[in-house]
Amino acid sequence: MKKGVNEFIIKDVSPYLTQGQIQATSKGSFLILDVQYQTEYVAPPAIQPTIIPEKIQKEINILNDSLLFISFEVERITAKLANLNDEKRMVKQNQLIKAGGISDTLPELKSVVEYYRVKLDDINELIHKWKKRQYIVSLREKKHRTRLSELNNYASNIKQPVQPAQTRHHILVTTYSDYTTTGKVEVNYFVNNAGWVPAYDLRASNTNSPMMITYKAHVYQNTGEDWKNVNLILSTYDRTFSVTKPTAGTWRLDYTINKPVMTQQGLIQNEVYYSQNSLSSVELQATRDDLKAKNPSYKEIDAQFQSMQTMAAINQNFSNVEFDVKLPYSIKADGSQKLMVVMNEKVDAEFYHFMLPRMNKYGFLQAKIGDWENLSLLPGKANIYFNQTFVGSTTIDPAAMSDTMELTMGRDQAIVSKRKKVSEEEKKVKLGKRLLVTRTFEIEIRNNSRADIDLTLEDLIPVTANEDIEIKIIKGDGAEFDEVTGKLIWKLNMKAGQKRVLEFTYSIEHERGKPVS
Repeated sequence: MKKGVNEFIIKDVSPYLTQGQIQATSKGSFLILDVQYQTEYVAPPAIQPTIIPEKIQKEINILNDSLLFISFEVERITAKLANLNDEKRMVKQNQLIKAGGISDTLPELKSVVEYYRVKLDDINELIHKWKKRQYIVSLREKKHRTRLSELNNYASNIKQPVQPAQTRHHILVTTYSDYTTTGKVEVNYFVNNAGWVPAYDLRASNTNSPMMITYKAHVYQNTGEDWKNVNLILSTYDRTFSVTKPTAGTWRLDYTINKPVMTQQGLIQNEVYYSQNSLSSVELQATRDDLKAKNPSYKEIDAQFQSMQTMAAINQNFSNVEFDVKLPYSIKADGSQKLMVVMNEKVDAEFYHFMLPRMNKYGFLQAKIGDWENLSLLPGKANIYFNQTFVGSTTIDPAAMSDTMELTMGRDQAIVSKRKKVSEEEKKVKLGKRLLVTRTFEIEIRNNSRADIDLTLEDLIPVTANEDIEIKIIKGDGAEFDEVTGKLIWKLNMKAGQKRVLEFTYSIEHERGKPVS
């Protein structure tokens, strides 16, 4: 850069950059005076005259000449057919046949008839011959015209299309130096139209090894610039920075009711409060103005609305993380997603089997992962693999998960159950006014695998909210019973190849003559 003020243009940047978020850094003995965003409108190039290739033009000329001679041939054939049809008509209209001729002798009549037959046969043969020639000529004419139309379309389309004016986007950096010097200017800017979607692979090879969590990302961008071998940092932060100093404000906490309750005098009732998401800023201001107009003592109301606006401006982010992608990637600016691996993480998992024999005879392998909060998980789809086999997909939502993340690793056909009803008895009780039904079920479980397993088995008995119906568990065979849900839960340790039989009995007592279901 020369002594004094210099201007440098960084050409063809993204058209989606945010103009207020351009930064320029100087590296050298000079100052940066200004950074501006500019657009340049480029006029389309002049259209060159169309030049048809010599081979195409020669074929077009030959086809035009051929079509001219074909038209002559068509005209000749048409005239020939017209003459033959006239001759045929004259023969048919001859009065010798119609009037019987000048002689009625049989030999003369036969001679006349034979003459007309031979003459008409000759004429019809000639007409047939010329019609065949007419058909062949029409096919050749159609073929030539089709080819000529194709060549003419090609000749008309090789013209340069009319191009609209293009817009180019640049950054203008103004510098100042006390003397001629060299240096570097680094420019960075924020663009929209780019983002990423998290995804995961959860892999377990067996029930004794840790689980591998593979963080993946589907990255997309439509910024107008192709990214070639770029290093990426995937972030959950809001990167829209501002030069204005942020203000914390006041965070007031209270009970929440979604909408305000108005009295006839236009006052806010004392027991009504507002939540952070109850009203938009427009609704808040409109309600505030309406209350101030209706109530003279609006200062207290104004204070309440001030607290509401302060709460609405607070934004909490509980999962702000960044991931450094180890490999460079090339991503085109077409909006398509590029899948990349972010990182791999090993986690300890507790495996157990679950069975619900009344719904499915097989066991399901479950995995419990504790302390998942330290994994920086984000909401996303997860593919589950066990022993190199794809099991299925699930959705990870940290906001909806408890302290332990539980995943289904698929059905284990080596753990089999068989459930059947052993008995059902009915008897009258309380002077025959009520009916007591007792049912017994048997569950047979087999561990056909070569390893010991921890098994959680569930079954169900009915529950009721009707006080006239009494349901009791008579035999649970060691199960935990939940009176609210009616669940029977067994915690079992099954040895390899072991078979166990469980039995439970419950009773239902209700008024006789009133069926229950």
